[in-house]
Amino acid sequence: MSYRVRRKFTGSKFSVDGQICKVFLEPKCKYRDDFYLWNVGFAVGKSNRQINDWYQGRKNKRARSLQGKIVGRSGTKILRKAYEEVFKLRWKIEPGDAICIACTSGKPDQQFRVFWRWLGRHSDIVGNFDTRNYYWYRPPNPTDPVWNHFNIRGLIPANPLIETTGSVYFDCFSVLPKVQDSLLSTEQITDLLFPVSTTGPFLEMPT
Repeated sequence: MSYRVRRKFTGSKFSVDGQICKVFLEPKCKYRDDFYLWNVGFAVGKSNRQINDWYQGRKNKRARSLQGKIVGRSGTKILRKAYEEVFKLRWKIEPGDAICIACTSGKPDQQFRVFWRWLGRHSDIVGNFDTRNYYWYRPPNPTDPVWNHFNIRGLIPANPLIETTGSVYFDCFSVLPKVQDSLLSTEQITDLLFPVSTTGPFLEMPT
């Protein structure tokens, strides 16, 4: 019997200087095999209703009042906190899934450059300068050979904000041979995992 993972909308709410801030994480579409692309949304407002109306694309005054605004009245303090919240929420998606941070404010070029201040530090985050989107893939990447030989279970590193490259990559998941009665030695498992460590960051741009 196959096990079907249900992708669920999730989010995080916090406040800065009396402003309500929300980060949304929502499954958008399947982009490769059984891997999903998740949309990240972020807004700063006066009330939950205002932020929810904006995210849901409502055509009312509450939603329109947030158009073109990036940080509210607290400047980059808001963005730093939102950046940390997104990096914690990303571990709620399934291994192989991807998140997309789309710069869709009234000033997308400015938003893309501001986000680069934090996102540009991470070599595991891919920036598309044409579409003004950022992508991150939860290890193991969808094209890695581990998927052919193992069942994968996601793990959360001790530091959820850490860059998922190098040896940290292997702290993000555990493996179990697909053929349960086959006993693989540590050396055999290492040989199967070795190609992963040599592929480098995954650079596919989901559509």
